[in-house]
Amino acid sequence: MLTSGRNGKTAEGASLDRVDVLLATYKADAAMLEEQCASILAQRGVEVSLHRQEDTRGEGACANFSALLNEAAARRTGIYTAFSDQDDIWLEDKLAVSLAAMHKLEAEYGRDEPLLVFTDAKVVDAQLREISPSLARYSNTNPRRIEPRQLVMQNVASGNSILINAALADLASPIPREAFMHDHWLMLVASSFGHIAFVDKATLLYRQHGGNVLGGPKVGAGYFISKALHGVKALREKQYAYIRQAAAFAARFG
Repeated sequence: MLTSGRNGKTAEGASLDRVDVLLATYKADAAMLEEQCASILAQRGVEVSLHRQEDTRGEGACANFSALLNEAAARRTGIYTAFSDQDDIWLEDKLAVSLAAMHKLEAEYGRDEPLLVFTDAKVVDAQLREISPSLARYSNTNPRRIEPRQLVMQNVASGNSILINAALADLASPIPREAFMHDHWLMLVASSFGHIAFVDKATLLYRQHGGNVLGGPKVGAGYFISKALHGVKALREKQYAYIRQAAAFAARFG
């Protein structure tokens, strides 16, 4: 576990919002990881506490993030929690943009409600050359499909863009082993018991380099034709994984 921080005061002496950033790593490229960490600690207008954990047993990103979230919920050093991949670049106002949207949700619904904010991202290659200015458009995803019945079979938020409040962290933890991914589980819980806001702005560079755990596939006719040509087994297995997650959700919450 690696923890780092920033000054918790503004130039005027007012307290900054504090965010626990959870960084789950697995055989990370050292140079990319260093760039990622530097961009997190360079966030403006926010106090950052960075917590990194290496998946040494190959249990997967979801299990790693789940363990980090459990520790963060118990530790509660920050009111808000964000999630980081190991190879992206955060723009310097990423957390500030998300926090502004979070504060709007809090003003409308209160801090005790489970709240989640997510944003768009720029898709770039290994050398940070732009592939698409919008991950949502690149993956043909509608980020406003956030009703529980819609999210059961399709997550529309990228985990590296998500910010959650303490109420959601407490309600969603622990993330079950049956969860497809941590971000999908958080979206389901927030949609069912709280509120979600999408910010139509790219706040990070989402790097595609062939070694991503899940990456950002360009979904469209060609994508499904390719899947069909290679058989339906993978698609069927993914649907079964969604069903297992939904069953775990029903078992947890009724």
